[in-house]
This record gives sequence, C-alpha cells and structure tokens, in this order.
Amino acid sequence: MPLILLVEDNLDMQAVLRELLEWDGYEVICGASGHDALEALESTPRMPDAIISDLRMPHMDGVTLLHTVRADQRWAHIRFFMMSANSDDDRLKGEDAALMDGLLSKPFSLEEFRHRLRS
Repeated sequence: MPLILLVEDNLDMQAVLRELLEWDGYEVICGASGHDALEALESTPRMPDAIISDLRMPHMDGVTLLHTVRADQRWAHIRFFMMSANSDDDRLKGEDAALMDGLLSKPFSLEEFRHRLRS
C-alpha cells in the first residue's frame, strides 16, 4: 500500500483529504506544519511514496519544507506535490516550481487530485 505524507494546517481539509486518500487505497501520515512533516520523516520506519503539502502553513511553509526535503539525500527522491489557493504566488514559480512534482490549485476536483498522484 503506497504511503502518503499529507501536510495541511486546516484540520477540516486534512481530514477530507486523508479520507479520500485512504478510500483510494493509500496509507496516510498527517502533519499540520512543515515541522510536523520533518518529524514524521525522521520517525517513520518507511519512507512515504509522496508528500502532499499546503503552501501556507504556520512555522514552516510548504516551500521551506520542499527545499529541506530536496536537500536531504534520504528524502530527495520522494515525489512532492504542493497545494495552494493562490497559484499566482511567486513562491510557486521558477526554481521552486522545478523542485515540485506537481501543483494542485485549491479548490481542485477529486479527479484532478487522483490524476496528479497517479501520474
């Protein structure tokens, strides 16, 4: 069963996404910030197949998390998808965008979400 690390500070959105992922056959680890995600990466016995992170979060945003993940050889290979309600945000362009495996613009459809994970 593929493992997803879902990083979303809106707990209602996190619960909905977690349920959708589990319904589609994924195992899900959740965090509400970049710091939570790093703790999960350090402590999980199995590396996730993908990270899905919100862009705007307290304490450590999604771009900082992305750079931290890509800079660590243990995690650099993990697929990384960013979610944002503001796809025009400058942090989602240029070199930062090249580090991502995909961007999900909120709101997104269930089909788009599934397609991005499977592509």
